[in-house]
Amino acid sequence: MKRKAQARMTETIAVIFIFFILILFGLIFYARYSQSSFVQKQEELLAKEAIDSTTKALFLPELICSKGEAEPEDHCLDLMKLRTANETFRKYLTDYYFNIFSYARITVQEVYPDDRSWILYERIKTNATREEPTYFSVSLREETPDPVYGFGYIEVRVFS
Repeated sequence: MKRKAQARMTETIAVIFIFFILILFGLIFYARYSQSSFVQKQEELLAKEAIDSTTKALFLPELICSKGEAEPEDHCLDLMKLRTANETFRKYLTDYYFNIFSYARITVQEVYPDDRSWILYERIKTNATREEPTYFSVSLREETPDPVYGFGYIEVRVFS
């Protein structure tokens, strides 16, 4: 009788040991899944922030093509405004524009007719671990008696 009870006790201890091993494997699996899910969510949020910053930059009244009280042109940046925007952005960097763009670099690159670029906004996070670039093509207008159009793109790099 004693041997039978001792065998049952050993079986119970073995079952409990296996049960705890399975629980440990489940916890390890859940921790790894949770960690990878967290990293993926961070990347999604950074990409969303980059797209939001690009959209904000495209529709800034300080850059958009307009003529008097007429409706502004879609996806068009005024070169005259673009040349002076860097000074304005730098002057109000700590207040207004940092609240809009946070840690980012906004560059406008002209591809046609000339090959020029302007850095509009630059606030780089010193300990940034990742950056997410987004690009959007725009037309660039030089306001002369007859407007001259060029082609380029806006690059927004968001740092995290």
